[in-house]
Amino acid sequence: MSLGINTKSSAEGARRPKALKPVDRPIFITGLGRSGTTIIHTLLSRHPNVNWLSLLCAKFPERLYLNRWLMHALDMPLINIYLKRRFVPLENYPFWDHCYGGFGYPCRDLFASDVDVRSAKSIRRAFGQLATSKRSRGLIKITGCPRISFLHAIFPDAKFIHVTRDGRAVAASRMKAPFWNGWRGWRGFSLWPEEMPAHYEREWESHGHSFVALAGIEWKAHIDQMTEVRRRFPHINILEVKYEAFCADPVGQIRGIAEYCELPWYADFEARLRKQYVGSENSKWRSEFTEEQQAILQQVLADYMVEQGYELPELVEK
Repeated sequence: MSLGINTKSSAEGARRPKALKPVDRPIFITGLGRSGTTIIHTLLSRHPNVNWLSLLCAKFPERLYLNRWLMHALDMPLINIYLKRRFVPLENYPFWDHCYGGFGYPCRDLFASDVDVRSAKSIRRAFGQLATSKRSRGLIKITGCPRISFLHAIFPDAKFIHVTRDGRAVAASRMKAPFWNGWRGWRGFSLWPEEMPAHYEREWESHGHSFVALAGIEWKAHIDQMTEVRRRFPHINILEVKYEAFCADPVGQIRGIAEYCELPWYADFEARLRKQYVGSENSKWRSEFTEEQQAILQQVLADYMVEQGYELPELVEK
């Protein structure tokens, strides 16, 4: 049992802590899950100058050198063929929770005011351990709460990419996902600190507590969070990427992202991108929902969709 007494020897206590390795402009991809963050993250992870979180970071968050060795091995001919099939970039919330216990599932968005000295050092130290001399830029995907202000406080030179997609397609896709907790009502989400905002509660009730309506409201709540981030932290530069524009021109969009992130452009990287098939699945929601459900979803999303620049030629009047 610990009595709160420091039992380290004087020599051990006199050791100076290791200096934190510098972290070079980490790149964060954020957005509501099923918005296209995964495909953009996957394609950008093929850039030879970025490192990313693999399954090793989830299983061994205290042994990040294993993930660093993986990054080294990915640059070795022949060996990398097997490794690229075995390891893929992941969100890795076990890694984040090891650094900051509330990162994975906070009851609200995280802001700069939530950053404490110990956690900031822990996260920066972890990022420093992940980098290699060639793969010096961290590439991380985070979905759900943006956490942009929180991360910017730790990494002032970080690059932030926010991915948006047609809310109807996102709602339909999320309802099929095993991680969607909307079946438990608003308590299944981490979007609201204590209770569902009154105007959303009334809207959900007006649709007979439809789960389709709730999925649409969830998308709107995420847009609300991003609007609040931009309002409160206008000094943070966030690149907006639309899933639809990416599907229409994946190489061009990735090139634009690379320029924003200050990543050099290589011919072989572009060649690898061109081998990847990218197709939009935005229309699937129509075949998966009944006409009644489609009408509910469009009523819920109409105003926000227009504000986000989406055309709704078949709006159902409220």
